[in-house]
Amino acid sequence: MTIPDTARLHADTLAGHLKAHLPHRRLDALRRLAEVLLALLQAESTLHRKLALHLPRDATMESKTRTVARVFHDAQLTPQDVTDVLLPCSLRANSP
Repeated sequence: MTIPDTARLHADTLAGHLKAHLPHRRLDALRRLAEVLLALLQAESTLHRKLALHLPRDATMESKTRTVARVFHDAQLTPQDVTDVLLPCSLRANSP
């Protein structure tokens, strides 16, 4: 399956935004988090297998499902991270 360049671009852009606000986090972990966050928006679900369908990766479904599970397990986001970084992103996305 070929991954659209725009999907990778959006994930890279969001990962860069997250890195700017969470500099103590590794960029590769933030990129995976960005991919899963974008998949959440597309899938409108929290089921790992549904999210895996929307990950912009050339990998098996089982591999992508494990990636989603790892992101949820290893994200180590604090409530403050969500309040300071992720919540404002979602509010901006919903504003006219």
